[in-house]
Amino acid sequence: MDGFPEPEPVEWNGSGKRPFRTRVDLQAGAGSRRWRAHAAHRAESIAAPHHVFRPRPAGGGELRGMAANSTTGRGELEPIRLDGSRGEGGGQILRTALTLSLLTGRPFRMVKIRANRDQPGLRPQHKTAVDAAAELGRAAVTGAAVGARELTFRPGPHEPRDLTIDIGTAGSTGLVLQTLHLPLALRGRDPVRVVLEGGTFNPKAPAYPFLERTWCAYLAAFGMRLALTMPAAGFYPRGGGRLEAWVEPAQPRPWTLTDRGPLSRLVGTAGVANLRDDIARRMRDRALHRLNAHGLAADIELVHWPSPGQGAALSLTAEHDAAVPATFVGLGARGKPSEAVADEAVDQLLAFEASPAPRSTLTRPTRSSSPWRSPRGAANSPSARSPNTSAPTPRPSPPSSTARSPSKNPAAKLSPGGS
Repeated sequence: MDGFPEPEPVEWNGSGKRPFRTRVDLQAGAGSRRWRAHAAHRAESIAAPHHVFRPRPAGGGELRGMAANSTTGRGELEPIRLDGSRGEGGGQILRTALTLSLLTGRPFRMVKIRANRDQPGLRPQHKTAVDAAAELGRAAVTGAAVGARELTFRPGPHEPRDLTIDIGTAGSTGLVLQTLHLPLALRGRDPVRVVLEGGTFNPKAPAYPFLERTWCAYLAAFGMRLALTMPAAGFYPRGGGRLEAWVEPAQPRPWTLTDRGPLSRLVGTAGVANLRDDIARRMRDRALHRLNAHGLAADIELVHWPSPGQGAALSLTAEHDAAVPATFVGLGARGKPSEAVADEAVDQLLAFEASPAPRSTLTRPTRSSSPWRSPRGAANSPSARSPNTSAPTPRPSPPSSTARSPSKNPAAKLSPGGS
């Protein structure tokens, strides 16, 4: 950590307790330390207590706290009990618990999983996050079944390593990656590669453009390098997308954001997968028209994404001086006009620009590799780079309202369809 001594490495053992070392520095010639016997205390020399102590029964909260810090008869840590209905009562409390359990080695037991959702309990994408965390943490898990409302997760000794995870549905690859990222980055000694297959554009989860442009930039501001690439896009209901991540070992550094500078550039992508050219053009033209009406110019690129299914999306990224880029995504759906997809992203961006602006007082984050281009081969993916090679820094292009035609992408193959 910047400005602080280098911490000693900590190894977690199977019991979840930290080993420790002590060192006593003795002055030269001081000799060894010994216990010295002395006379026993006399009863009359001991002062009487100021008041009589009477033990009282512990309250429910104290009992839960003691149980959380106790061990079983076999010397194992007692699982921390978590109520999955707290907060929004969705899947994020489960994913956060998995992350913290992998980081600390503490087991947990969660009840009332996703109690506030229309379909309570584990769904396939949540079970995949549990399975992925269990694979990484060599954990013992009970209750990991679709529909289950209770779950116990007990991580074992483990080291970060390469992983390949197939969600099996159009569930969010980004949410599973966010569950695993901190344990991989903070406990790792070498870079690792994570490959996830599933959805990369989901209506209730961060889409790939946000992860690549904004999430990675925030992590870089904290000193945590992460490179992403999307060889294939995954849309509902087919899924089949592919997200590849190259996670670097990291020690977070402090970073403060209290204000942001003026808007310096707007960039975006209007992308389609196995849909007609005009769908991407209509999304781009609608976004440019609305932005121009507010005095804003943007460089929006047209791209084709390889995918086993069909889909469309428009993303807009606002770049401010001394601030992390902010990305907003409009997602296509069956029967949803292209113009409505563009409006979805533009409305979010305009609301953001109208909100109070925070300022960065310490650090300008490093940009990650640019997603504003058509997919390229494996030579550009993080997995093809040496572990000692950091993610490339893109060269910003001048603002322009002219986007490149999809026909210039030699990999583009269009089939009939509409959004």
